[in-house]
Amino acid sequence: MFKQSDCQRVIRSNNSASIFSALRKRWKATKSGISLRSAINTYLDHLRASGLSSNTIYCYSHDLIRLLNEFSDMNLKSINQEVLDEHIIHISAERAKRSVSNTLQRSISTINRIKIVYRSFFKWCLAKGLMKNDLSSELRLSKHPSSLTLPILPEEITRLLKVISESADPLAQRDRALFSVYAFSGIRRSEALTLRVSDYDPQSRTISVKSSKGYTRKLQPIPLILFDVMDQYVRVSLKNAEPSSPLFLGQGKNRSLSSRQASNRFEKWKKLAGIRDTLTIHSFRSGYASRLYQISKDPLLVSHALGHSSFSTTERYIKHELLDLSGLVETAFSGNGTRG
Repeated sequence: MFKQSDCQRVIRSNNSASIFSALRKRWKATKSGISLRSAINTYLDHLRASGLSSNTIYCYSHDLIRLLNEFSDMNLKSINQEVLDEHIIHISAERAKRSVSNTLQRSISTINRIKIVYRSFFKWCLAKGLMKNDLSSELRLSKHPSSLTLPILPEEITRLLKVISESADPLAQRDRALFSVYAFSGIRRSEALTLRVSDYDPQSRTISVKSSKGYTRKLQPIPLILFDVMDQYVRVSLKNAEPSSPLFLGQGKNRSLSSRQASNRFEKWKKLAGIRDTLTIHSFRSGYASRLYQISKDPLLVSHALGHSSFSTTERYIKHELLDLSGLVETAFSGNGTRG
C-alpha cells in the first residue's frame, strides 16, 4: 500500500538536501528497473520542483495511489498495455457499481481525469528512460456530452450574501468574502482557495490569480461591490495576518480552506438562503460569464475574463445566451429600408 507520508513529504518538505539524496538513491536502481512506488515518488518530486501548487500535487498523488493499490511494488517495466487496460476496466466497473447505489454523477469525467493523470505520469517515465513502451498514447479519453453548469442568478447571489451577512456564525465574514470573490470575479474554485493575503491589492482593485496549472499569474479586476466586501474582510478579520498567509483560512494553522470544506460551507448557506439546490460553486463562474455576456455581447471579452485558452470552452458557459437570437434578429432587420 502507498504510504500517505510519502505524498506529504513530497508536498510539504522544504529540505532540498534530503530530497536530492533520495533522488540519487532512486536513480541508482534504474539500470535494473525502478519500482512503481519509487517512480511515482520521483514524479511527484518533479511536479513540486515545477512549481505546481500543493493542491494540484495532492490531486495527482491521490489518483496515482490507484495504480499502487493495483500493482503494489511491481517493477515499472513490467507494466504493459494489457495490464493497464485491465486496471482501467476495473476502476470503471467499480465506479459504475457504486453509482447504482449512491447515484454518483460524472463517472466518465472521473475516469477521464484519472487517465489524464496516468498519461502525464507514463509520458514522463518514457522521457526519463524508465520505460521503453509509450503507455500514455494508448490511454484514450472517453467521449461524452458535457453538461452545462446552471448559472447562479443575481437575485440568488443577493439572497445568499444577505443570509451570510446577518448570521452569527463565527466564519460568516470569511464565507461572505469567499463567495463574493466567486460571484464577482469569476475565478475558478481552486484559484480562489490558493489566494494569499498579498494577492489582494486594494490600490489597483485587483486580485493576482495563480493559474490552476500553477505556471502563470494574471490580474483580475474586481468591481466596487467586491472591493467593499474585501476591504472590510481584510481590515477586520485579517488585520494581524502575514502577507503570505492564506486569504481564506481552513482548519489548522495557516492552512488554506480545502475544496471539500468550501463545498460544505456553500451547501449550508444555500439551504439557509433557500436558493436552488442544484447550484454548485461552479455556478458562480457560469453566472459571472452569463452576466458579462449579457452586458457586453462580446464572447471574446468573456473568454479573456475567464482565462480560457480555447473559445470552445467559453461557449459552454454562454451557449444559452447565444441561442437567444430572436430579439436581435428582429432588431437588425426591422429598420427602414429593409422591407420590400
